[in-house]
Amino acid sequence: MPLTIAIIGSGLAGCLAARILREQHTVTIYERDPAKAEAGAAINLGPSAVHILDSVGFDRRRARSIPVTRVLSYSKSGNVTQDDSLDYVKEFGADWLFHHRADLRDELLRLATGEADEVGVKGEPAKVRYGARVVDGDVEGGRLILEGGEVVEADLVVAADGIRSTLRPLVTNPSYTTAQPSGVSAFRFTMSRADVLALHNGNVPDVLDPTKPGTLIGIYAFDPTERRVILYPCRNYEILNFVALVPDNMLKEPPPSDSWSAPGDREELISLFEDFPDWVVKYFRSASNIKLWQLRHQAPLPSYIRGRTVLIGDAAHAMTPHQGQGGNQAIEDAEGFRLFLGDHVTRDTVPKILEDFDAVRRPRASLIQRNTLLATARFSVEEIYRFRWLNFTYPGIVEGVRRVRCGEEVVQEGDGVGGTSTRDAKL
Repeated sequence: MPLTIAIIGSGLAGCLAARILREQHTVTIYERDPAKAEAGAAINLGPSAVHILDSVGFDRRRARSIPVTRVLSYSKSGNVTQDDSLDYVKEFGADWLFHHRADLRDELLRLATGEADEVGVKGEPAKVRYGARVVDGDVEGGRLILEGGEVVEADLVVAADGIRSTLRPLVTNPSYTTAQPSGVSAFRFTMSRADVLALHNGNVPDVLDPTKPGTLIGIYAFDPTERRVILYPCRNYEILNFVALVPDNMLKEPPPSDSWSAPGDREELISLFEDFPDWVVKYFRSASNIKLWQLRHQAPLPSYIRGRTVLIGDAAHAMTPHQGQGGNQAIEDAEGFRLFLGDHVTRDTVPKILEDFDAVRRPRASLIQRNTLLATARFSVEEIYRFRWLNFTYPGIVEGVRRVRCGEEVVQEGDGVGGTSTRDAKL
């Protein structure tokens, strides 16, 4: 019999979880916002996540994906410190992709809710209830309470409700209610292709040239301030995405902790990076609609599961973007629901299956959380990217469970295509 599954949140993790679970079960997504929306700008997904997307019918044309093959790094004085190109398919078995976050979410939502013959997925489409805010629940029994008093009963509850998760303290304990400030904030903005070309007198810069390798550009202070600027294209080279990280103690005042979209001050941004290359500051001078986002991180949780409920995505393992791993881990989490496909799945077996999920996903994501902190205060590109092999390599949930049961590491030397653990020392 199909399970009745409630997913809280229609972000990346929630939508992909719905896409996988719809193959066998009745799935409803409860979204607190009154209409479809996705905050944020660009996002990059490494090979471990892209391999999963390729397996579920993900349409790169619809998502306007850009494969990445080059990483170009500068010091704040403008010197090139690294210029590396790599065939990620050859090395890791899948591409590294840039997306606009809204495009990525729209494609995952289509796969979750589209008609079976349209999206090539068996099973009934997942339903989405917008404006359905979950305010409480019984995580042991699989009950949710919505704003207004409605009670929802489910065989499995998937809490993909983000960094301010309602169910996290119920699954763990109240001390994990709120993710903590990391001490770093991010200025974020995007520029349209037309605006970028205007800055370049009508010429197309390499970073927006679709005939050139897709490139991630990083400019690093490599000093105690740990400032850095990251830029890369998305949406088929129609948008250039910018993120500038600064310590909170350099800001005039920290952004409000309860906002993802507090306005950022352009003049303050310029002043904080005045010692960076002129070509970087030139972009800042032309920026508009700048947002300032206080980065937060969650200490690794003692469990992602309790009773019939499981935490995934930022609800489980919020982390800063210093390694670009938040999206990757959300996709890997969602793939974990392949454990719920098959004749062995019944209402009675849900808690036991969740134990297998937790045994693989929690150690994996917790290690990446810890490594992200280690990658923050670094003074060379090699140190920043030293965890690349681990980040980009993952065998999937089924193989992961087999390895855990045999007492093996989830990620092993030789995983990936021609992969060895020595690759984590260089990009």
